[in-house]
Amino acid sequence: EALFKVEGGLTLDSVSHTLRLYVEGLTGRALNITSLASIPEEAKIGDGKTIYLPSVVAEFETENENFRLFKVLAAHAAGQIEFETYTIDSPNIIAALDETRAAFQHADSGAAKVTPAEINFLSVLSEFPSTELALRLFTTIENGRIDYLVRAAYRGIRRDLDFVRGRLIERRPDIEDIPHELVPFELLFQLAICGGATAETRRAYPVIVRELEQILADYIFRNDATVGDSLMATRRIYDYFVEQPEQSDSQTDNSENKSEDDGKGSQASLSDVNAEKSAEQSQMEVREDPFSFWSNGQTQEMMPDQELMNQSANAMESAEQDLEKGDRAFYYDEWDRELGDYRTRWCRVIQRGGARGSRGFVEHVRSRYSGIISSIRYQFQMLRPENLRRIRGEIDGEDYDLQAVIDYALDKRSTGLIDDRLYTRKLRRERDVAVSFLLDMSSSTARTISRFPNNPYTQPGQRIIDIEKEGLVLMSEALEAVGDAYSMQGFTSEGRRNVKFYVIKDFSEGYSSDVERRIGGITYQNNTRLGAAIRHAMTRLAAQDARTKLLIVLSDGRPYDHDYGDSRYAREDTRMALRQARIEGIVPFCITIDRESEDQLRDMYGEVGYTIIDDVLSLPERLPGIYSKLTT
Repeated sequence: EALFKVEGGLTLDSVSHTLRLYVEGLTGRALNITSLASIPEEAKIGDGKTIYLPSVVAEFETENENFRLFKVLAAHAAGQIEFETYTIDSPNIIAALDETRAAFQHADSGAAKVTPAEINFLSVLSEFPSTELALRLFTTIENGRIDYLVRAAYRGIRRDLDFVRGRLIERRPDIEDIPHELVPFELLFQLAICGGATAETRRAYPVIVRELEQILADYIFRNDATVGDSLMATRRIYDYFVEQPEQSDSQTDNSENKSEDDGKGSQASLSDVNAEKSAEQSQMEVREDPFSFWSNGQTQEMMPDQELMNQSANAMESAEQDLEKGDRAFYYDEWDRELGDYRTRWCRVIQRGGARGSRGFVEHVRSRYSGIISSIRYQFQMLRPENLRRIRGEIDGEDYDLQAVIDYALDKRSTGLIDDRLYTRKLRRERDVAVSFLLDMSSSTARTISRFPNNPYTQPGQRIIDIEKEGLVLMSEALEAVGDAYSMQGFTSEGRRNVKFYVIKDFSEGYSSDVERRIGGITYQNNTRLGAAIRHAMTRLAAQDARTKLLIVLSDGRPYDHDYGDSRYAREDTRMALRQARIEGIVPFCITIDRESEDQLRDMYGEVGYTIIDDVLSLPERLPGIYSKLTT
């Protein structure tokens, strides 16, 4: 019964209790299991008592297969604690730090090295010339070490490990279809996680495959391998690809093989990746490697803020992702505050239908808020005007006004001053409102909010994204009662070329079971390019034939995208998008929860209406009241 089916994936909430018992039986340790989004900001590395897993697993087609993957991920996470991935100040970590520093002295700027108070794997990776690149390599290598040791220590998990490995091997892309700069990562993944390279990979890259196999055998595939060995293997492989890229198949084979390999665009140097750092490439790697979730977000911690700010926007830009079936692409200008002008067709917005989830979410909300929904529906029905209203005192009309006729007769006999407006007519009245709800679906909405933070297990709280979804359900009930035209959209972004705009409910669409499934399918991902999303929502809303047009933005804070450049750029672009909406006759209103950044919010939203909700859990109940005030 612990398995709860969610169309489009299996949620951690539905299986966490079962997984906790499973891990305890497997390892003999009582470990807490919680969502990856719950990792505290001040403790990204982990505390040795809690394992963090993705909130949703949708890697495979069936519920049972996704549960088996959850079991494997839980075993891997327990293995990281058992086999000390997060160890601090251990001799093997210190040795790896010393050797890494010595190896990269040539890349040092000459500044004195400061040894951190606590030395962990992040401390060592920060010594590499490209920390991001080193982390990507280390993550796969360490996953390979943990997989090897888990197989040896937890024999009961081998069948599930083999199943997941088999499914991953089936899904490997053709090696010749992979971008050249991603080939090294694919080779490493096959060797470390999939049990070996495919036949096509061996034929295409025989020398590199042999070299990587030797490094992994020397350092990783041993019963006594430590995280320090993973770091040493990372340095060897980093050095092989980046520091000595000439050691490729095309350089070491004979001239015939060289010409053949060159024809394929043979070995890709990781220095290309270091130069490009494409977000699309990063996404591809993560999508193909479900084990790498635990290292997401570590890069920024290892890199000084100043270094991050100095990276050029061009180096961080994402390539355009391919459109899926049914997608539509739209291009919008974006305001550049330094230029003092718009960048023409700068952002690509990809409009697609919302993912289908389970109706169970909407049904649960209706049950939980049944009393509030009844009250909301009654209040909003009172806002609905009567279809026809009788207008008195007309010179001509459909019927006589009896009181006016009596007054006419009396006035004629008494004073002779008469009023000949004796008729009534019926005037049709309609509430002419169209509203568009724009929902922030970025990764930051995965944060959990609780009124009882000291009781995270007995009273666990809710994720922001789920609170927003509850608000949409209550608003749907209200708007169906009042009869206003409305649409619901969500958005995320992966750079200016890949702003995803998900249509949950269109203006012309009725509130149906399909809409309820799309609300249930809303989940968090990626970043918040708010300006582009506002412009697209504004374009859709402007096409509606309504006297009052309202755009309501639900967000948990400030706009962010990795190629925005800086936060000021993002705020200025958002402010200009909202100003443009007002010029188009649209009334924008923003609802946010970020009280700490009120000055910046005022800078963005000061020209339009906005409100900050301190008690986020009250959002579903407050949202209909806010809407009622905006439209009456």
